[in-house]
Amino acid sequence: GFAVAVDYAHERAARPPFGTLTGFREGREVRPVPDGSRDLTAHVAMDACAAAAGPGSGLLTQREALRALGLDARRPPLALASTDPTAYVHALSAAGEAAELTDPAGLGAFTWLLHTVDLPYDVLRP
Repeated sequence: GFAVAVDYAHERAARPPFGTLTGFREGREVRPVPDGSRDLTAHVAMDACAAAAGPGSGLLTQREALRALGLDARRPPLALASTDPTAYVHALSAAGEAAELTDPAGLGAFTWLLHTVDLPYDVLRP
């Protein structure tokens, strides 16, 4: 099997010297005081997680992972608009959603940490 962790992540070398612990309350960043009045979070250095997880672990972008899983962001054939307009609109919507999820300048740049057990790590490699 395998486990996947997904994060917008940074690399260990880019970690700020005093860490990344912060707080959020009502959508705004606030001091990270553990008093129950705010959510606490820290940014994840996924390369450090992969190194700690050991053999069978590796990183790939969300774009790479979703494409390997078969997500297709290509537009449907224009001819479909004439023969089945409803299907065309649904397919066009799905293509737009797929494009957003795989955009290398946006969500497609998210990092996936994949840890496999009894499977090759490259199970999600094209």
